[in-house]
Amino acid sequence: MREQIHTIPVLDALKEPGACPFCKIYGNLERDSVDFLMGNAYMEEDIRDKTDEAGFCVNHLKKLNAVQNQLGLALILQTHLSKLKKPPSSLFKSSAKRLYSKILAANERCFICEKIDKTFDRYLDTFFYLWKKDNALINTLTGFCLPHYATMLQKAEQKLDKSQLEAFISNVSLIQEKNIAKIEEDLDYFIQKFDYRNADAPWKDSKDAVERTISLLKGVS
Repeated sequence: MREQIHTIPVLDALKEPGACPFCKIYGNLERDSVDFLMGNAYMEEDIRDKTDEAGFCVNHLKKLNAVQNQLGLALILQTHLSKLKKPPSSLFKSSAKRLYSKILAANERCFICEKIDKTFDRYLDTFFYLWKKDNALINTLTGFCLPHYATMLQKAEQKLDKSQLEAFISNVSLIQEKNIAKIEEDLDYFIQKFDYRNADAPWKDSKDAVERTISLLKGVS
């Protein structure tokens, strides 16, 4: 299949060995977003307005803090805190109900999550564009994490007609069933290895069974 600029990230993720291609796409977008913000972008007024307004989830605050730019993060957090205090004491002096609502609202958004989600949704559209051109595109995949599997099925209902949807679900269901069966088998073998009677038995594919199970259940980035 001929690659185009908008299809390259999706095709690269589909070709790369591993479990969930959408985790790879999401992880790349996440790294790009963190690098973008902690480069020079946080000094741009329009970007700073958006970070002040949206703030960050705890996961992305940790990733921002891991970047070697403490001054940049301090400046971002300083103006974000200032935004939270407007009008004065809005988050600190109010009725319990209003205070509770304001605190929840202040923690519901994340600049990086929102930035990623917009691009990720377009890549999902690209995935189905590619699949329509070549149904065999996903035959070499080993599976999907459950969160992205659910997202993919939801998007499939929007992008595919009835016959396409049936073919797609049949295809990905088989892939996912094999994926889960393999993980279950390896997890069971991993547990059995802790029996002293199996101490000298080979680990086979089970050494990372716990990590792969977590990735299946929650995804990785």
